[in-house]
Amino acid sequence: MDMKRLASPYYISFDTLALEPKVIDGKVCTVVTEKKDKLLLDSRPLNNLKRACEMYGTTLRQAIQISSKLIGNHHKVPVLIVQDMGMPCIFLPTLSPQSDSNVWIGLHGIEDYWGNSNSCEVLLENGDTIRVNVSIQTMNRQYALACRLDKKFSRMQYYLRHPGLDREFI
Repeated sequence: MDMKRLASPYYISFDTLALEPKVIDGKVCTVVTEKKDKLLLDSRPLNNLKRACEMYGTTLRQAIQISSKLIGNHHKVPVLIVQDMGMPCIFLPTLSPQSDSNVWIGLHGIEDYWGNSNSCEVLLENGDTIRVNVSIQTMNRQYALACRLDKKFSRMQYYLRHPGLDREFI
């Protein structure tokens, strides 16, 4: 798949599968893997994630706080970027979100993953495989946290559509 350079702002969507850092001429850029394209952006993955949150009406900080409230105060919580018709668009970090080596992966885009104590490979929905420098244990933890966030959000959406039921979000 050829990579296209994108100069204009990029907004994360359900087509976005992963945001990977790539250093070009000493500057951290982002390789965006979409369902049908690969794009190169001039900004860091974290900046793209922040911009997407703002575009959809929140901030990354608020998204992290909401995730922590729903699934517990963990380091490297997955974040819900946006939802459409009850379907959440959740991205999980592989390392600290502030790290220039962090890869953000869309939960909806993960087909499978495998690895060892040094690194993992993630098979994306479009058939691409990306390598992340985290152990299989870390990847299992991040995937499990993202699935918990998805389940909590889905439960909240269910109660929204079925008022009057006894509900407990947390």
